[in-house]
Parts: sequence; structure tokens; C-alpha cells
Amino acid sequence: MNNFNNSSNIEFGLDYILRHFDSSFPRKISTMLTENKQVQVYSKGEALDYFIKSNFIDCRISAFGLTEIEHEKPNLIFVDLDDKSALNETLALFHKEIDGIPLVLNTDNGYAIIQPIQIISLSNVTLKQKRIFDVSKKFLQFAERYLSNHKCDTGNHPSLKSCMIRVPYSYNKKSLLQGKSKDESKVSIHSEWDGIRPNVNNLPFLRHLNKLDRLYKKRSNNFSSKDEIVYIEKILKVKITDGKKRIFALILCPYLVNVKKLTLEESEKIILDYFENSIPRQSINYKLKEVYKKGILPYSLEKMKTNDSELYSIILDSGVLEK
Repeated sequence: MNNFNNSSNIEFGLDYILRHFDSSFPRKISTMLTENKQVQVYSKGEALDYFIKSNFIDCRISAFGLTEIEHEKPNLIFVDLDDKSALNETLALFHKEIDGIPLVLNTDNGYAIIQPIQIISLSNVTLKQKRIFDVSKKFLQFAERYLSNHKCDTGNHPSLKSCMIRVPYSYNKKSLLQGKSKDESKVSIHSEWDGIRPNVNNLPFLRHLNKLDRLYKKRSNNFSSKDEIVYIEKILKVKITDGKKRIFALILCPYLVNVKKLTLEESEKIILDYFENSIPRQSINYKLKEVYKKGILPYSLEKMKTNDSELYSIILDSGVLEK
């Protein structure tokens, strides 16, 4: 009987959360049993099967379906709020800035705030920043921080593909492991969405993008040596195998992102091809984001010769410095 009640509750919770989405299935879900890895499902019944098999623990569903991902349409704002004391301030900001009354889920360890919104597809937006930035991802991150006055979980980096929402009446594994009861660990509805998708045109997102663009240009303005650019371009053509980790981290990553101004995705592809997939994609992503965030520029030949003579010798032996 208890399992029947849990099944009924999780089905209600799934139906409830689906009402906040524009599109239905297929969608991604994750559970304790999938080790929180995303699995694509094609129906509510298939999603429920996964939730039941996981004993209703850590049941999540993607905030965005294939339609939103394909059209780059972030039609929902998600805020992961670990600081429970910041809830009232955050809700006040939602009301003040976009006239929004979002859904609030109590996840026991914090609150999940879900606000469906009106927004155009960003896939055809003619922004110069689109060459550099993943605009939909930047919007989701900006909205989360702006509407929570930066009280959100700053370790959370929502994107159309990664944003997962806990299903009401599922259980939080972390709370259970802390020795809390199932009632205490249950994801519950704190307050409901008013059913209105507010317009977000008043959010200063374009100003934020322009600021990022200016910062990006400022970081790369210092690099003007034509000879040094030529030596790195030669490295990209020669494929040096010795010292590849340092060439990857100190030369290619900062050069592609902060000098050539390629997107992270374009830079990742070039590096994967150059090193023939011998450097893990995760390591490449981490380093590209790090050099972009910190504005790191590639080694100059002079600095390399002084600070890393071994790497300089590798570059010299490769023949790329020959006229």
C-alpha cells in the first residue's frame, strides 16, 4: 500500500511539474539508480518506471525539452537557492523585476525556484556576442544570479542541456544519508506558480552581454606580436607530440580562446583533433573555461625561453621557429 501511495504521489508530482513546461516528451530524466546521469525517455510512463525503480530517490526531469534545446529557447528561469534565508528577497526581486510569481520547491537542503517566462528563440538572434558566447547559457546564468541578488548556488551553471529539476514528492538522497526521515527528505511544494509567463525584456541582459564583450576585448588587446601568432599557427599545423600537456594548457587553449576569439566549442574541436582525442574532453573544457574566465594569454616566446626552457627546447626542436 505504501509503495502504491508513493507511486501515486510521484505521478502527481510529475504531472504537476510538466504543467510548467511548453513541450512534453521526449525529455531527459535522472535518478539515484542512473547515478544522476541523464537518460532520455519518450513518455510519462517510461519516466515513472525509472522513478519507481529508484525507490523515488533523486528523481529529476530536464527543464528544457528537445524543442527548446534545438531552438535555443530558455523559456524558464531556474534558481538553485541553498540559502533558505534568501527566499523572501529573491521572490521580491522576481516580482519587482519581471512581475513574476514562480513555483518554489522545498528540496530540504534549499529551494528550487522555477519561473516559466516569455522569450524569443535565441537561435536567430543576430548578436555579435553569439560568435563568442553561448547566449542561452549566459541568459540562464545571468537570470539566476540577477534575480537572486547572487544568493544562488554559484557552483550551479545552468544550461539548456544540464538544467534538471527535482520532481515533487521524490526524496533527496543527501537528506536521507544525513539520517533524516522520508517525510523530512521529501521534495515538497512551498508555493505555486501563478500560471503567467512574464515578459523578461526589462532584464538588463543585453547590457550584461556587452559588458562581457568589452571585457573579452580588453583581455586580448595586449596580444599584438605578429611573430608569436605565426609560431602558434605553425604549431597547429605541425602536431608536436612532446610536451603536449603544456602545449595544450599554456599555448593552444589561451591562443584559441583569447587571441583568435573562437568559441569554446570551436576551440574544443580543434584541440581534440590536434591531439587525436588523447586529452580527455572534460580536461579540455575545464582548461578552456579557466583561460577564458581569467583572461590568460598564451606564452610569448621570450617568456617561454625564460620561464620554461624545456618547453622552449621542444618548440625549437620541432622546427616551427625556423624561417
